[in-house]
Amino acid sequence: MTCSACSAGIEKRVGKIEGVEEVSVSLTDRSMTVSFSGEEEKETEIFAAVRDLGYSVFPYGEAPKFSEARNLKRRFFLSLAFLIPLLYFSMGKMLSFPQPVAAISFSVQLVLALAVSVIGRAFYSRGVRALLKGVPNMDSLVALASFSSLCYSVVVTILTFAGKSGYMVFYESSAMVLTLVTLGKFLEEKSKARTGGEIEKLVRLMPQTACVREGEEEKTVPVASVDAGKEVVLRTGDRVPVDGVISFGACFADESTITGENLAVERTVGEKLLSGSRIVSGYAIMKAERSADESTFARIVETVKTAAASKAPVQRVADKIAGVFVPVVSGLALVTFVLWLILSKNVDLAFKYGVSVLVISCPCALGLATPVAVMAAAGKGASVGVLYKDAASLETLSKVNLVLLDKTATVTEGKPEVASFINFGVLPSEEIFRLAYAAEDRSSHPLASCIKAYCGKGKASVDSFEYVVGKGGIAVIEGKTYYIGNAALLPYPTDESAVAANGGTIVYFGDERQLLAYFVIRDTIKEGAKQTVELLTERAIRCVLCTGDKESAARAVGEEIGVQEIRAETMPNEKAEIAKEFKAQGLVVAMTGDGVNDAPALKSADVGIAMGSGTDVAIDSADVVLRSGDIRSLADAIFLAKKTFRVIKGNLFWAFFYNVIAIPVAAGALSSLGVSLTPSISAAAMSLSSLFVVTNALRINGYKKILSEREKTGTIDPESECACEKEFEPNGTEDAEKEEEKMCFKKQPSVVLNVEGMMCEHCSARVEKALSAVPGVTKVKVDLAAKTATVFGSAEKEALVAAVTDAGYKASL
Repeated sequence: MTCSACSAGIEKRVGKIEGVEEVSVSLTDRSMTVSFSGEEEKETEIFAAVRDLGYSVFPYGEAPKFSEARNLKRRFFLSLAFLIPLLYFSMGKMLSFPQPVAAISFSVQLVLALAVSVIGRAFYSRGVRALLKGVPNMDSLVALASFSSLCYSVVVTILTFAGKSGYMVFYESSAMVLTLVTLGKFLEEKSKARTGGEIEKLVRLMPQTACVREGEEEKTVPVASVDAGKEVVLRTGDRVPVDGVISFGACFADESTITGENLAVERTVGEKLLSGSRIVSGYAIMKAERSADESTFARIVETVKTAAASKAPVQRVADKIAGVFVPVVSGLALVTFVLWLILSKNVDLAFKYGVSVLVISCPCALGLATPVAVMAAAGKGASVGVLYKDAASLETLSKVNLVLLDKTATVTEGKPEVASFINFGVLPSEEIFRLAYAAEDRSSHPLASCIKAYCGKGKASVDSFEYVVGKGGIAVIEGKTYYIGNAALLPYPTDESAVAANGGTIVYFGDERQLLAYFVIRDTIKEGAKQTVELLTERAIRCVLCTGDKESAARAVGEEIGVQEIRAETMPNEKAEIAKEFKAQGLVVAMTGDGVNDAPALKSADVGIAMGSGTDVAIDSADVVLRSGDIRSLADAIFLAKKTFRVIKGNLFWAFFYNVIAIPVAAGALSSLGVSLTPSISAAAMSLSSLFVVTNALRINGYKKILSEREKTGTIDPESECACEKEFEPNGTEDAEKEEEKMCFKKQPSVVLNVEGMMCEHCSARVEKALSAVPGVTKVKVDLAAKTATVFGSAEKEALVAAVTDAGYKASL
């Protein structure tokens, strides 16, 4: 396939086969996904239909190794070898080079042009076959332009031999069109390979062989033959071929290909090793849990490839245009030829303009605008720890302006620990630890393990233990009754408001008469959670903490990470309703979670983002996966998506703009001003337009982890910024003081207000003016679509709300 018209033609042809339900062809991945009903005969029919159009087709993954770029390079240099002498004969006269008589010159040019046509015969075979099947493509345009130039020139040559001279020949145009388009396709292939470079890096990481142990003997076997249960021997420098559990030895493993974290981790007996990890040091024998095809790394590669091959909704318009592009352009070329023939009475001039229209038009740029960018983003995302499952989720994520954050194991580590211990002095702490450990040793409550870890082992005889659901445990230890649990369990009243205000979970320990002590348990905030929220808020993306935990704990976490909107004590179905509520307000909602309880909200949101450390249910329900479970990857997922769609919009604009401008110029619209294009120049312009689109997509590969870059430099790499960040970019005319002022502004605290009643830009301007007048405000950013105002500075929240209210609008925090 050479252009989007090719892929559209295949989709159209295969889609007409009876029993085919859905067909999608990826130009960049050179793949076709078909859903159909029927047996193997139907698959044979599908393959035959594709081959009938002039393309090769194989089952996925079974295509013979073939370098299209190498083939195009060879064809280009062979064509060039014949084109150079052809140019001598066709243009030598203008440079005063010695030339033979016209008849001989034309004959030599014919031979050389025919040689180039034979070398570039693929354009003819594919183009003509597609034309005859009613699905013309770019090859059809190139073949029409080259063949018509050749035929016209042959007629002129015959007339010259017959003694009728005075006509121009276009042999050099016929040959140059084929040569320059071949060159353009070669450069395009090289650039496309670079856009998919991150994916290829992933694929190349997987070893082809593995060392397995059978009895006392070690054998090297293909990875495909390693099944579950086999023992795999791993030494320093080896890549782990499949997922498994260490049965002997220990090692340090670099799991950066899976988690995105570069720090090696120690793995010992009983611990898991993930496929794709590299053994930095050590020796271990691992028992395989899955085959290579089912391994974690294989699933990651498959997800990335699927995303790269999928189509974004924005591509549909381009595909529809590409489907009718070639017939329309062919009609325009014919109309151009006829009009110029009537107006100028000059066949040579009319023919030149007609062929130029055929050659300069470019369906390739239109078709490549989206898929090359999506492929680059899928690969780059994988390298920074983000898996996009398809192009649609990538597009939706680029528009997100509200993020729902689950608390446990998303914002926090999900590993509660004792933050503080208060002893009322009735018993020594060591005695309380001994008794509490004994009581919790009988409990199955999740918090019991962290109290045991805090107390350490203690010897005490437990006569009996009763667990009271929702309250805690009652233990009889050495003949005396003790209570360990929440306030509802105690037989006497207590005040937990002071501790609850700090967001801790209190576990009381007391006897039958009095409270002896209590433990305050908190979940640790994940590293980077606060910075992530700050960054999203700066970029006018609202963050809402949505958790099933109690209000006090949720508020404490929210204050610590900078989230002001809290939805606490929510059930799984209520989280889904909250997502729907915000969507009904016109917001584009992303839900980030990790557990089974988050699955309904992940599905209900516009885009679901699962932590890679979460449950399989959450990961399956999500559209995007943060592989390492690092909350900082959330910013990368969003800003990489925004960057990708800036590139796509730029590509689409260029593709439309190029064709709208180039076709009239090629048709001679500016000839009165002395501006006209030859078929050769038109061919060069067409090749460059495709190359521009592919090269522009390479900018995505320059994306860097946004928070890592900020930590290193105190600022953000412009190549990592989203569209709304352009306000913060240096424009080349600002002095150092202004730039420093901007950087200081970025670091200031911010408040997000929900503003109701704004209907137009005039309203948002009034709100911005009112807030800017409040003392302590340094900057205001109003988002009319999201109905929010982000205020930077040290102003009081109450003063901000009052200012908006006085302006005639309703504000809330």
